[in-house]
Amino acid sequence: MRKIEYGFNSYHKTASINVDFAPFWVFALDRLIEGVCGYLVPSIPFPHIKITRDGEKTTMRGYYGDLKQWFHCHIHNPVFQFCCKRMDSRSIDVDYEVTRKAFYDKDKKFWDEGEQRAEEMRQEDKSE
Repeated sequence: MRKIEYGFNSYHKTASINVDFAPFWVFALDRLIEGVCGYLVPSIPFPHIKITRDGEKTTMRGYYGDLKQWFHCHIHNPVFQFCCKRMDSRSIDVDYEVTRKAFYDKDKKFWDEGEQRAEEMRQEDKSE
């Protein structure tokens, strides 16, 4: 099975097409854990219990944050890395304008937001 995605950078006017090849179960596991992390795990803050980690005194909330952050670091990310090791990924750099022309009509809001943010960044760069 393969997954095809595109990415672009409106600031630098670059784009690429990314293709991942892997068995179906790898993509299914990746989507499942992403969905659990994104939608099912609540953002319940940890208590302010004092702990020592890496030789420093801190609190559970200061070190781990909340349940969603802990799940992302200790469950989601290792599963994602496991899936990535089983994918054969290829990336092809393509012309920005060709990519924009091919994909703009399908996702106008996404492209417009990217180009608006790039223009804001250019204005920030000029003012510095």
